[in-house]
Amino acid sequence: MADTLSLNLKNCYGIGKLETDLVFKHKGYAIYAPNGVMKTSLAKTMIDLSNGSEPKDLHFPDRETVCEIKLNDEVLTKEEIFVVESYNDRFVSDHVSTLLANSDLRAKYEEVHRSIGEAKKALDKTLRSLSGFGEKSRENLAPIIEKIFEADYYDALVSVKDELESTDKSELSKVNYKILYDAKVQKLLEGKDVASAVEGFAQSYNEITTKSPILRQNFQYHNVTQIQQQLKANNFFSAGHTISLADENTDEKEEVSSDQSLLERIEEERQRVLNDPDVSKKFDAFNSKLKNKELQTFRDYITKNQHLLPMLSDPEGLKRAIWVQYLLTALDEYKSLVEEYERGQDALAEIIADAENSRGDWDDVVADFNRRFLYLPFEIVVENKADIILKGNAPSVGFIIREGSEERRYAPSERQTLLRALSTGEGRALYILDIMYEVFVRWKNRDKTLFIFDDIADSFDYKNKFAIVDFLEDVTRADDNNFLAIILTHNFDFLRTIASRKIPPAHQCKLAFKSASAIKLDSFKQSDIQSPFQKWQSRLAEPSVLIAYIPFLRNVIEYTLGDRDADGNDNEDYLQLTRMLHFKDETEGLALQDYKTVFEKNLPHCAFPDVNLDESVIEYIFNAANACEIIDEGVNLEHKIVLSIAIRIWSERYMIAKIRDNDADYDVAKKQTGELFQAFKEHYNNQTEEIGILRRVNLITPANIHINAFMYEPILDMGMGELIDLYQSVKVGLNVVRP
Repeated sequence: MADTLSLNLKNCYGIGKLETDLVFKHKGYAIYAPNGVMKTSLAKTMIDLSNGSEPKDLHFPDRETVCEIKLNDEVLTKEEIFVVESYNDRFVSDHVSTLLANSDLRAKYEEVHRSIGEAKKALDKTLRSLSGFGEKSRENLAPIIEKIFEADYYDALVSVKDELESTDKSELSKVNYKILYDAKVQKLLEGKDVASAVEGFAQSYNEITTKSPILRQNFQYHNVTQIQQQLKANNFFSAGHTISLADENTDEKEEVSSDQSLLERIEEERQRVLNDPDVSKKFDAFNSKLKNKELQTFRDYITKNQHLLPMLSDPEGLKRAIWVQYLLTALDEYKSLVEEYERGQDALAEIIADAENSRGDWDDVVADFNRRFLYLPFEIVVENKADIILKGNAPSVGFIIREGSEERRYAPSERQTLLRALSTGEGRALYILDIMYEVFVRWKNRDKTLFIFDDIADSFDYKNKFAIVDFLEDVTRADDNNFLAIILTHNFDFLRTIASRKIPPAHQCKLAFKSASAIKLDSFKQSDIQSPFQKWQSRLAEPSVLIAYIPFLRNVIEYTLGDRDADGNDNEDYLQLTRMLHFKDETEGLALQDYKTVFEKNLPHCAFPDVNLDESVIEYIFNAANACEIIDEGVNLEHKIVLSIAIRIWSERYMIAKIRDNDADYDVAKKQTGELFQAFKEHYNNQTEEIGILRRVNLITPANIHINAFMYEPILDMGMGELIDLYQSVKVGLNVVRP
C-alpha cells in the first residue's frame, strides 16, 4: 500500500500556500525548485517541526501560520522528521552513543563498575555524614578528595592505604568540614585582619598551653582525648592500671587511676587554657571579625571548638588531617571499596583490551563512509573503541592522510586543523559521516522517519557527488526500514542523476513553481528529465515542439559537423538555423521549406511534419508564441523555448530597425544580441522604457535558446508567467514598422 504525505502549509518562511498530497509508491520523492521558490522555506519549516517549534513568516510575523504535515492521515511527530541540511558544521547525532558492539563486553564492564559503584555509594554515604553534609545529601565528594590528595578519586583513596594503617583515630574525626570549609568562611579567613587575629589567638593559646602540667605545644587537647579514648576502649583502667601525668614545670607527677578522672582532668586543662584572660581576649578579637550574619553558624561552631582555631592557620594541612580521620572512621567501607576497585582492575584491563579489538556498528558506518568516498584525501578511523563500547561515549574519529610513503594522523581534537586544509566539498563529507550515523541508528531501531534532504550534494565534486547518490539509494531502496525521503534540489543535473537511478522514479519527481495564489508542484515525465528531444520526435506536428527542435538541431550540427568546414567556411545548414533563431537580413525570407531541407539532411531517420511549407518561419514562431500565452505554469520545456526564441527575434528586429534609422549600412550578419543592445543604447540612451525591456531580454533569453540535451536547467528555472509577461511587454513596447 502506498504511503500518502499530506502537506498543508500557509505563511511558512515565504511559502504563502502549499497544499498537496505526495503519494509514495516508492520511498523516494524529489522536488526540483528554482532558487527563491520554496526549497529553503520547506526545509526551515521541517526543521522547526523536528525541533518541536512552530514555523512562522519572517517577513510578516503577524500573519496566521498553518502547518499540517500528515502521513496516512496521522500527524507526524517531531521524532519522525529529520532534515539533512546542505551543511551544518554544528550537527552531532543524538543517537550515536547507541551504536554499540559486543553487548557481553558491555555487560561485564557494567557489572564491574556496578560493584565498585555500590561500594563507593556506601563509603560516600558515611563520609557525607561525618563531614557534615548529611548522608542523604547529594554532595559530590570526589572533587574534594581528588584535590586534597592530588590524584583521581580511586588513585587518591589507594594512595592513603598505608597511611591509614599507621594512623590512630583522633578528635579531628568529629570536626564539621562543611562548616569550617564553607567558601565564605575560607574567604573570611584569607582576609589580612582575620588571619592576624587567628595568629594572635594561636600565639596566646600556645603560650598558655606550655604552662599546663599536662598539655604541650606538640601534645594538644585532641591528642590527650585520643589517648583517653584508646585507654577506655582497651579497658586499661578496668584492669587496675594507672598512669602518671608529669608537670614539665615542677617535675611533679599526678597519678590517674580511672577513665572518668582522666576525662575530667583533660576537660579541666582545656577550660583553663581557653578561660585564660589573654586567650579569651585574643578570641574575642577574632570573634569581632565575624560580623556577617551568614557566618553565624561558623561563629557558633568555633566558639564551642576554640581549640581548632590555631589549626586554621594551616587550612590545607588541617583539611587533609580531617579527611584522613574521616576515612579512618569509615575504615570498613573504605577497605571494601578499595578492595573492590583493585580486584576489578585486572578484569577491566582484559575487557578493555577485548573492546579495542572488537568491531561495532560504528565501525560498519565508518567503513561504509570510506568505501563510498573513495576520492577524499583522508581515511577515517575510530579512535576510542573501548570508551564507545564500555562507557557509551560517542565515536570519536581520527583522520589519516597518506601521500606516497608518508602518513599524517590527525587526532579527533585536530578536526578543525584538518578542515582548514581541505576543500569545501571535502570538509562537507565529514558532515555526511554524522548523517550516516543518524540514518544507521534509525534503520537499526526501525524508526519511522521522513527524511528531508536539502541540496545534500551541493559543493561536492562529481566524483564524491556519486557517493551521495549511492547513499541516497540505500536510504530509499531498502525494504527493511520505515523510511520515506524527500530530496530537495535546485541542480537539474543532480535530479537527472538520481532519477536515472530511480532513487525517486520519474513519476515521483516534481517541479515547484509559484502561481499567483500558491506554490504548485508539477509532475515530470521520464522524458522531461532524461530525453525530451527524443520524446518530441512523435510530436513534431505541434508548432511549439517543431520550433523547439531548431536549437537542438543546430547543436547537433555543431557537435557533429562543426559550424565551419575544414577551410574555415560557414556551415550553411548551421548558418540557416541561426537565421531562424536570430533576426538577420535573410530571416523574413525563410519559409518552413528551408527548415525542412536542413532537418531532413541532418536527421534523415526523423520525419518532418505535414505543415504548410510556404509559411514564413518567423510568422510560424510568432503564432506559436501567441498560443503559449494561455499555457499554465509547469515544466513546459518546449513552450518556454518558443517564447524565448520569439522574444529574442522580436527584440533584435526592433533594435536593427531603430539602429538603421541612424546607420542605414549597419551590418548585422555577425552581430549577437548583446552587440545589438550596446549599439541601440548608444543611439537611443534616452529611451529608458525600451532599454529596460531589452535589458530583461538580454538577461533572460540567451541560455534558453542555446539549448542541448545536457543543459536546460535555466529554462526550467524560468517561470512560464515571467516569460509570457516579457513576451507581451516586447510586443507592446518594441513595435516598429518591419524593415
